[in-house]
Order: sequence, then C-alpha cells, then structure tokens
Amino acid sequence: MIPEIAAWAPPGIPEIAPGDDLATAIGDALDADAAEHPEHALRSGDILVVTSKTVSKAEGRLVAAADREDAITSESVRTVATRANAGGLTRIVENRLGVVGAAAGVDASNTPAGHVLLLPEDPDASAATLLAALSRRFGVGLGVIVSDTLGRTWRLGQTDVAIGAAGVRVVDDLRGQTDAMGKPLAVTQPAVGDELAALGDLVKGKASGCPVAVVRGMARLVVTEPEPFTTGRSLTRTGPSDMFRLGTDEALAEGYRRGLRAGLALATASDGDASGRAARWSVVIPFKGGVDAKSRLEHAGVDRAALALAFLRDTVRAAAASERVDRVVVVSGHDGSVRRALGEVSGAVVDVVPDPGGGLNAAVAAGLVHAHNVAAEAFAVVLVGDLPALTAADLEAALDAAVRAARGGHPFAFVADRDGTGTTAVTVAPGATASTRFGANSRALHAVAGFVELAVPTDSTVRLDVDDPAGLDAARGLLGEASRRVVDAGPRHGRR
Repeated sequence: MIPEIAAWAPPGIPEIAPGDDLATAIGDALDADAAEHPEHALRSGDILVVTSKTVSKAEGRLVAAADREDAITSESVRTVATRANAGGLTRIVENRLGVVGAAAGVDASNTPAGHVLLLPEDPDASAATLLAALSRRFGVGLGVIVSDTLGRTWRLGQTDVAIGAAGVRVVDDLRGQTDAMGKPLAVTQPAVGDELAALGDLVKGKASGCPVAVVRGMARLVVTEPEPFTTGRSLTRTGPSDMFRLGTDEALAEGYRRGLRAGLALATASDGDASGRAARWSVVIPFKGGVDAKSRLEHAGVDRAALALAFLRDTVRAAAASERVDRVVVVSGHDGSVRRALGEVSGAVVDVVPDPGGGLNAAVAAGLVHAHNVAAEAFAVVLVGDLPALTAADLEAALDAAVRAARGGHPFAFVADRDGTGTTAVTVAPGATASTRFGANSRALHAVAGFVELAVPTDSTVRLDVDDPAGLDAARGLLGEASRRVVDAGPRHGRR
C-alpha cells in the first residue's frame, strides 16, 4: 500500500528574538492550529521541519559584522570555489558543520544593518533540544529536522536540505535489499532527510512567516534509539570520499602545480643512464592474506596463508633492494601478521596502511594516496603481492621504462603478466592520479583506460605472478628465500 503523505505549516509563530523559548513558541502555534483544525493535532510519527534561521535567532547567532566576507571566512574551513561576478564575489565553501554551499550559510537578509545571521552552532543538538521539549509537551513520538537552503551542483535554483536532525532517520539505507525484480541493491541510499526538508519548504514558503512544517505519513522514519543515519551531519560527504572537492578553476590551478612538480621531477630524473639522479619511486603493494588467500592453490600441497605472506615478503624485499625505491607501502587488513612477516627490511622505508575495504582497486587507491601524501615528487608503482621471484634488477628495468614513457607523455603505464591477460604492475608519474583496473582481463581494461603498456621482456620476473599451480611450477627454481621455505615445507604447517 502506498502511504499517504501530508504536510502543512502552522501559522502564528511570532518573530523570534535571541533568548526566546523556541519550543514553547512552536508548541503554542501547534496547539492553536489544532484547535482550529483538529486533524492537525500532533500524532506519533509526525516529523517537524524547522527553518534553521529561526533556530539561529533563538540561539543568538545574530552577530555584528561590518564585512560579511569576514564572517564567511570565520565560518569556513575550506574554500571550494571563488568566482567574481557583476554582483560581487561568490564563494563556495565547506563550513565547520561539513556543509558545502555558498557563503558558509551566512545570511544578511532580514537582519539589522551591520549584522549577519550565522547557522546554528550545532544543528543536531538544536534538533535534539526541540525534540525533547515538544515530545514532553505533546506526549507523542516525533522527529525533528532543522533545514537550510542550498544550491545544487549542476542544477539551477535552491532547495532545502537537512543540516540537523533528531529522532528521525535521514538516510533510508536500502543496501543489501532487493529491488522489484529481485536484483540486489548495492548503493541505494535515498536521502530522505533532504527530501523531508524540501517537502517542508514547499508548504512553509520563503516569505510566508511560517518557519515550521509538519510532515505526516513517514512514521517509519521516526526512531527512538540512535542509529547510524539519524543526524544531519551524517548526510555530509566531504574529505576523501568527495569526488568533486574543488571548483573547475581551482582544480586547474592544482593540476598546473602538480604538472609543474612532475615536469621538474622528469627533467632531473634519469631513466637508468648517467644523465642525472635516478627517479625516486614509492612501491604500493595491496595484500589480501588470511585463510582464504591464494584460493587457486588450494590443492597445491602448501599452507596457503603462509605462502601468501612469504610471497609478500619476497616481493617487498626485492622492491626495497632497488636503488630506485625509497618507500614501500603495503595495504592490508592484516596489520599484525604483515608486520611480523616483513620484520626488518633494509633499503627502504616500509609503511603498512589499513585496507579500506571495497576490493583490490580500492586498496590500491588508498596506497597511492598515502604514497603521494608522504612523497609527492616520487613516481609510484603498484605491484601485485604475488611476485615471489622478483629481482631488483628486473624491477629497475621496468621502472626506467616507465620514466621514458612519462617523458613521452604517458603518465600512466602497466606491465602485463606472463599470460598476457592480467596486470602485475601499474606506474604513475609524479603529480598524476590514476584509477587502476586490476581484476579479470585487466591488461585490456588498463589499455582501454589510457594506460600505456611497457615493453618488458616475457621472462622478466616483474611479469611472473604466481596465483595457480602452473605459475608455481614455472617459478619454482626462481622463488625468493621465504617462498622457497614454505613450498619446501609442504602442508605440514597448514591445511591443504
């Protein structure tokens, strides 16, 4: 059955001044409205949408500001974009609440001259205070949303969104459920808090003097216990997960700076000859590990978990032995076992960073971000963790080829595995960012994505990844010390 949803704005809420009891003013207006319209009497499951400006006024967020731009600066933690226009200067910023929008929510409309209105100090706390007071007064289970008006990227106009919430689920997390055709839902998370805020705005209007709306028919979103998505802050997506972190001009400027650094690095780095200092490299190795590691070697008569760690150890030791490599970054969810297996590795710094989850390419991305953060001027190479026959000389030959490719205008390159279908290494020039395509048929996927294939000899140990019995047999006489010990030990120390 499709639920019926109703929304209305109770009239009679007076102009709010600093120190006023907002909950009492709202409650009085709700009582008066219910006296005239009995069907409007509050019920359990109703949701109140309260305009943030009214909350700010009650909380004394009206401040003197001779220059509105100074107030915007004080409320901002990051500038996303700045544009000059006929009306002045427009700044898109991230404010201290994590909300990205114009002017940090600083509002000069309907305020005394020389004053501006700031957003509530803590909209979630404000919503919780209103919820507690109104629930006591009316004896029903409610939800409260504090809303503010924002523009949207690539969309004209503005709409209200939820910046604060209490007692109401603001994200309807449907991940793990199935759609009408029985297909699993992997990413579906309707932002119901924003949808409720927008619905409330439709009935409140912008100039009606009605700062509160009541929404009925969405009782399933009202909660009595804390949940992951019951605050306005939980709707913000900033930081590493923000794919649109900068405006166009700002992104171009950052690209120029990165390109300049990359150009300087390429100009001063040699590719194996005597023309200058060898290019510096960071090596990123994603490592799955655990009891399910190397599943294709299930019947190879070896301890698969121990073998995976031994492969990693030999790969790391070969990389660290290269004169080109300054740092090795291992991305893994098995921090302790990885550190014990690697022990003391001479020749390079070894960092172990947590696997963020989400698969192999997500782990690679985390490793590349870490490598860039600690050594922005270095090249980066991603190696699969199953190169137990790797030698420093073969790795250096591949890295020098990548430097030559970068000088030729190819910042991203890859090395195909010996079978010619997969990928054992991906290289990234300084200043560049890359999204890898590891997985089935990754050689073709990397080529389609614009990565150039490096001409690495078929018998190079960089191409000899070992993930099945045939590969193990091919590498048996070339294995590093740690891998050779595990293979020789057979299944005595682990399950087949």
